[in-house]
This record gives sequence, C-alpha cells and structure tokens, in this order.
Amino acid sequence: MDDYSRAWYELKLRNEYLERRGAEFQLLFVRIMSLCHPNGDFIPTRPWGNIGDRKNDGYLKSMRTLFQVYAPDQMNSLKTITKIDEDFFGALPFWREHFDIWVFVHNARDGLSPDVEQKLLDLEGAHQHIRLRHWWFPDLRGKIFSLSQTDIASLLGPIPSRTDILNIQVPELSVIVQHIAGLSEPPVPDLRPPSPRKLLANGLSPGVRFLLSVGMVSGHRVGEFFNGYHDLTLGDRVAAALTREYERLRNAGTLPDNIFASLQAFVCGSPPAPPARQATALVILAYLFEECDIFERPPEVSEP
Repeated sequence: MDDYSRAWYELKLRNEYLERRGAEFQLLFVRIMSLCHPNGDFIPTRPWGNIGDRKNDGYLKSMRTLFQVYAPDQMNSLKTITKIDEDFFGALPFWREHFDIWVFVHNARDGLSPDVEQKLLDLEGAHQHIRLRHWWFPDLRGKIFSLSQTDIASLLGPIPSRTDILNIQVPELSVIVQHIAGLSEPPVPDLRPPSPRKLLANGLSPGVRFLLSVGMVSGHRVGEFFNGYHDLTLGDRVAAALTREYERLRNAGTLPDNIFASLQAFVCGSPPAPPARQATALVILAYLFEECDIFERPPEVSEP
C-alpha cells in the first residue's frame, strides 16, 4: 500500500472511530477482528434472550482473549470505572477457564484518564493470572493495517484517487461550500500569507500533513470559485463555520489528528461520502489551512 492510500484509510478509520457509538462501534470492532482472525478464530458474541452476552463481546481463541467493548456518547471516568467492574467481574463466573487476557475496547478520543488506567492496573494486580489491557484507536489502526488493501477497502469503503483531487468539479464544490456557509456568520478573515512551518507547528501526523499537501495542489480551484461567486461573502462564511468548529474541538482538548478527522467529516456531511465528495472536502480544508483560517499559525520568528 502506498503512502497516499494509507493516509486516506487512516483518516477514514479515524472518522469511524470518532463518530460511531454503542452498538455501531461494537459492530466496527467485530468486523475488524473477524477479518483479522478468520476461520472461526475470533468468535463474536451477541446478546441471547434473557441471558444477554454474559459480558463477552468477542473471544479470540488462539490468544485466549476475552473482549468487552464500551463506546458511550461521552467518556466519564466514574462511569467507565463502574463499567469495567461490572464487565470484568460479570465475565468471571462464565468465562474464566477460557481466557488469560481481558481487553477493554473503548472509544475514548484522547486516551483513558489516569483514574481509569489505575483501575485496570489495580484489577490486574488483584488477579495475577489474568492480564488486563485496553484497546483504542492505535490498536484498531494496527489491526486494520495488518489486512490486505482489498479487505481494508471492503471495511472502510472507497477512497478518492489523485485524479479525483486534481479534477474536483464546481457542482460538488458548490454543494459543500453552500452547506458550510449556512452554519455561521462571517468574521473578519485572517488572510495573511501562511508560514511554511504551519504543517509542523500544529502537531499533525505525517499522514495528515501528506494529505493536506496533496489537497493544496488543487486549492487554487477553491479560491477561484469564491472569487468568481456572485456572493462575495461566501468564502468568509465558509471560513467562519470551519473556524468555529475548529475552535470548539481545540478548546475541548481534542488531539490535532482527531480535529482534522472531525473537520473532514464536518465538511463531507452525512456518511457515506462518495470519493468525489471526500476529495473536494480535503481540497477545501487544505485551501483554508493554507489561507490560515483553520489550525494555528506558528509564532513569528524574528530575523537575526
């Protein structure tokens, strides 16, 4: 798999990870594990009548590992600790003789809190013959990229080609920017030329920086569209909506790559987005990144 495809699939996985909740997140986990461990090695468990799933969301036979999946709308430390207790101790009477590793799979955007980490360590210390682990985005990413590109595509859907990005079309561009523009009033835009250090200054991963660089190749098409549009405030309104969403995510402490993935989903609209829309959304984000409307401008460095 080349760097371009890998960067796109990682972005799509990050969007799935950030957007899915509850049963939808569990389904994503089950589909990943079933592809990674075929031929009955991974056994998904679904609730059955009044006995439920007996605190088992999946079992990996070859590794004697039991999984429990937790994906609430909001990750709260106290509720998460309570959930861990319920699931771990609830599984012991039914499954203890079958597992040596217990894995808590979760959808925390930026990792678990220290209190939850401590809870897992305390449980492992009290049950020395069981190893407790937690899986989140990096672990699912590792599983995904152990698969063939065909399997990844079947799981995450199609990605735009480089040609799609070079040939974004005005109708698709118009639909997306009109949608975004309706979400905010225009502020005074910051149109100072961007610094070449901006990609590095925001803590973005190499994959995201690579995608932004690819999108910038066609960024001039977005500028031409705004400049030729009959409503000269359109560009400002689009920038305002994305800036507001960026600031909301940043102020919530969201990690830079998660911010980018959330903005891509924000621009694309309701999934599933076809490759042409994904490509157009990337080019819009790249254009506004380059114009310094979203993400942070690096500090000015005075000349010696």
